[in-house]
Amino acid sequence: MCGRFALYSPYPTLSDSLHLPLEAGEVTPGYNVATGTFIMAVRHADDEAPLVLDELWWGYRPHWAE
Repeated sequence: MCGRFALYSPYPTLSDSLHLPLEAGEVTPGYNVATGTFIMAVRHADDEAPLVLDELWWGYRPHWAE
């Protein structure tokens, strides 16, 4: 897994470009996004749901970690 990445596009612009609904509230682009933070990602909420732009945890957090 890479350690960091950057996303310069505002999320509403990205959402419009991909023709996807934006599920999260107010979010801003990240210029030095590290693991252990929340990011925006394109995903299916479940097997039957369409793609959405949603907030997810970026990084590895095992079920046993506090």
